[in-house]
Amino acid sequence: MKVIKLFITSILLLSSFQTFAAFSITTAANVSTPENTDKVIKLTVNKNGFNELIFGRRKFTMSGKDVNKFTISGEDLKSKLTFKATAFEAGSDNTYSVNIKAEFRFMTETSSIAYTQTTEKTITVTVTKNPDNGEHVPTFRITTANVSTPENTDKVIKLTVNKNGFNELIFGRRKFTMSGKDVNKFILVMKI
Repeated sequence: MKVIKLFITSILLLSSFQTFAAFSITTAANVSTPENTDKVIKLTVNKNGFNELIFGRRKFTMSGKDVNKFTISGEDLKSKLTFKATAFEAGSDNTYSVNIKAEFRFMTETSSIAYTQTTEKTITVTVTKNPDNGEHVPTFRITTANVSTPENTDKVIKLTVNKNGFNELIFGRRKFTMSGKDVNKFILVMKI
């Protein structure tokens, strides 16, 4: 009698999960990445809070025509989908899709009855044109890193920008100016 009661309780518990909490992948369906840049996408499902009630494990697999552009790493709640760096191709469809299948297998704490739910979702990555690839005028920016210095010590900082390689192609002069509340603590010396 006790075994039957335990079995019925487990079935009711499992059926309530099916009715009230449909298993689904919650990762965004559409993402974008600049060309030639890997895109790491965290794989998430809506069952993360169930660990207190039941012992469960999430497993992700993938399929589809663009599957060779993707990899899955990590396990369970640390699973990640990585889109491999790809060049933007003018005049072509720069979208890549993969079908992700998630499996959630769990057991109730009071019995050895296992239950599995599965769901699928297509994730599409769009590769965007990177304006800093040499075909367009690159985004001009200061590339000098943050620095630190011991107290009461002068520090010489070489200011750099991302256009150093353009000297042969473009005749131009770089000019730096300073502003800010601590501007009086700095001296700017131009050397070309």
